[in-house]
Amino acid sequence: MNVSGLVVRVNPERFAQVLEVLEAAPWAEVYTHDGESKLVVVIEAEDTAAEMAVYRTIEGVEGVLSVELAYSYSEELENARDELEVQDGVPEVLSDEVPADRVRYGGDVRTLLKEHLEKLQD
Repeated sequence: MNVSGLVVRVNPERFAQVLEVLEAAPWAEVYTHDGESKLVVVIEAEDTAAEMAVYRTIEGVEGVLSVELAYSYSEELENARDELEVQDGVPEVLSDEVPADRVRYGGDVRTLLKEHLEKLQD
């Protein structure tokens, strides 16, 4: 479950209509507003993709000028953090104890840039 707090900026001439739409929406809760052009909206969604769909829906409401993410909690992220905390120690590849001759690097930024520029010229 993801929960996010949004600041929704609205054209003052359309404020009442936008407020009505958002208050009626099952996917949003208008937490507070200034009565003129700004609303604080809380949304919940099962995952990040669903959360972004709600975000875009709010952006598409006639009269909405902008939607800004003010806070976000992601259960997916918390689960990943919990999983990392359970792991024992640091993986060997990240250890400072690994001798430099065992570290493999397979790239060269200059070569990559040169190849990219050549592709653009073709």
